[in-house]
Amino acid sequence: MGNYILKSDGSKETYSKTKVMNSLVSSGASPGLAEKIMRQISREIKDGMNTDEIYKRARELLRGEKPGLALRYSLKEAIMELGPDGFIFEKYIAKILKEYGYKTRVGEILKGCCVDHEVDVVAERDNIFLMIECKYHGSKGLRSDIKTALYVHSRFVDIEKAFKNENCDRDMHYEGWLVTNTKCTSDAIKYAGCVKFQIIAWKYPRTQNLQYYIESKKLYPVSILSTLTRNHKKILMDSDIITIQDLNNYTPGDLTGLLNTGHDQAIRIIDEIKILLD
Repeated sequence: MGNYILKSDGSKETYSKTKVMNSLVSSGASPGLAEKIMRQISREIKDGMNTDEIYKRARELLRGEKPGLALRYSLKEAIMELGPDGFIFEKYIAKILKEYGYKTRVGEILKGCCVDHEVDVVAERDNIFLMIECKYHGSKGLRSDIKTALYVHSRFVDIEKAFKNENCDRDMHYEGWLVTNTKCTSDAIKYAGCVKFQIIAWKYPRTQNLQYYIESKKLYPVSILSTLTRNHKKILMDSDIITIQDLNNYTPGDLTGLLNTGHDQAIRIIDEIKILLD
C-alpha cells in the first residue's frame, strides 16, 4: 500500500510519483531530471506529508540543478502573492492579454439590458470583444464553483444582449471569460461547456490555460523573484510594475532608487530576471 499525503484542502490521497513527475516536466524540467528528483522525493516521502512540503522539497532539488526551473516551479505560489485582494490579479490578466495583441481596460462599467455591470477586464482585438471576470484566490484548495459560473455567465448574457442591440450592424464576436488562479469544480466546467463560455484556470483547459498564457511569452509576475523581499514586491506592484517584463529595461541604479536597496542586491534581481527570460 502506498504512502498517503494531505492535499491543500485537507483531504487525503495516495502519493503519486506521476503527479510529481508531471509537475516538474510542466515547469520545464527534462524527463531525466524530473525522474531524478522524483526518485529522491519518493525516498523521503512519509505518511501524512502535505503537498506544500513535497513542493518545497522539489523546488529545493530543482534549485540545485537548474535555478531558473526552480523559479518557474514556484509560479502558482507567486500568483498567490498578488493579493490580498484581486485587483492586482485583474491588472496582471490585463497585462498578459495586452501582450497577445488586445487593447485592455480594467474595472469597466458596461451597460446591460437589465442593469449596469462592473467588468474586471475588457479586452478587444480585431472583431473580438472579451468580457472577463477574474476570481482570485490567495490560498490553495479553493475552487470557483457552479454559483460563480452561473453568476459570470448571466452577467455576460445581459451585457452581450445590450451590445448586440446597439451594434447590430457590426461584425463583432463577444465572449465571456472566467479567469481564476486556482481550479474550478467539475460542475462549473460542465456548465461552462454547455453554455459555451470560456474558463481559463490553473491547468485548465488542457491547452491554452493560465500557465500557457504566462509561459508562452514569459510573463511571470514580479512576485516570482526570490531576490525580492515582500516589501520590494509591494513597492513594485503599487507602482504598476507587475510582470518581470515591466522590469526588463531597469538598470541597477534604477532599482536601487526604486526599491531603496543596495547595488549588489539590484544586480542579483536583474540576474534572476535574465535567468527567467533566457
